[in-house]
Amino acid sequence: MKDPHYWGWPIAGYLFLGGLGGGITIISACADLLWKQGALFALGNLVAAVCLGLGSGLLIFELGQPLRFWRVFSKQKAVITFGAWILGLTILTDAAYFSFYIPILPWGSWNELRQVLAAVNLLLGLGVVTYTGVLLGSLKSRPFWGTPALPILFAVSGLSTGVAGQSLLAGAWSWSGSADLIAQINGNLHALDDVLLVFELVILGLYLGMMRLSARTEASRAASRWLNGSYSFTFWGGVIALGLVGPLVLYLRDGPLTLFAPIGVIAGGIFLRFLVVFSNDRPMLPGEEKYRSRLPQGDEPFLKPGLVK
Repeated sequence: MKDPHYWGWPIAGYLFLGGLGGGITIISACADLLWKQGALFALGNLVAAVCLGLGSGLLIFELGQPLRFWRVFSKQKAVITFGAWILGLTILTDAAYFSFYIPILPWGSWNELRQVLAAVNLLLGLGVVTYTGVLLGSLKSRPFWGTPALPILFAVSGLSTGVAGQSLLAGAWSWSGSADLIAQINGNLHALDDVLLVFELVILGLYLGMMRLSARTEASRAASRWLNGSYSFTFWGGVIALGLVGPLVLYLRDGPLTLFAPIGVIAGGIFLRFLVVFSNDRPMLPGEEKYRSRLPQGDEPFLKPGLVK
């Protein structure tokens, strides 16, 4: 009998939205602190807050008892508690940072306070993109997840999707600068994403190679499904071609189709999270295989009304 998935699509969606929101937050903070172009990326903070809020909603939904979500904040030694606090704080600081660019609010000219908040966002964003991999990596019973390489992979992927998201959003809020400047900034973002995509390809290759050669059968089996099994089409087509190699080529060519590169990066990030979450193979407990072999499969006569007299 096939082992049911430990987590379903809500967690995969949450991990993607968390990485995307955290990555956008980091790029927005860097734009203000390093490039002095905070206004160009201001809308990203609002979008990041929405992404993190939606992701948190999916996480609460997956808990099974949404009305008791507040208990997540009370378990001080749980990994998920750290994530709940850092997500909540990032949502608040993202929204607060965006408020500096709303013209009717009086604190828009408080540049020092805005930059302090940008520095806080940078730290929180780094925490969010790293946490998305730490959450799965903390579950040592799942060999495909329980490795230090997973937080690194998710962090780089989160940064890459964040750069892609900011590339699509650049200049969309209260910006009166020239189109040439926006094009220049986007060119810099594309160059940065090129580096991140190459780095992600290397990490992903090492990660899958390590899992495929692992002495733990469950990890090796999961990696085989990615490379030449039931997940291979999604992996090679959705993650590699659409999410990594395709955008890398489009960024380098820098033509009219470059717009599709960040869209592909974001789509590839979604596929990656779903593949990882559904690769939850674990070793059987002592006696579990024998127990499962005795469970009804669903086609037994005693389960079908009218067949047993």
